[in-house]
Amino acid sequence: MTNEKQTITSADLIVVANAQLPEHEDFIEGVKVESVAEQHGVITFKGESFLDGNGLPTAKSMIAFNLYKWLCHHLSSKYTLVD
Repeated sequence: MTNEKQTITSADLIVVANAQLPEHEDFIEGVKVESVAEQHGVITFKGESFLDGNGLPTAKSMIAFNLYKWLCHHLSSKYTLVD
């Protein structure tokens, strides 16, 4: 059995990621993937960071970071970007 990664466009992966976010037990409203990038086989996800008016992290910032990290671990093993 081969563990080959599926190729996917950035736009399609953003759709997949946003569909999976609500499935996570720590999901909070407002978390949404806005961009993806791949470097050395690892896909990173970026979106709302929930910073305060001074640009400092809030309590929701860590939750959002952990959700984007979860996507990284969950989807990097399944997909590789092609654009």
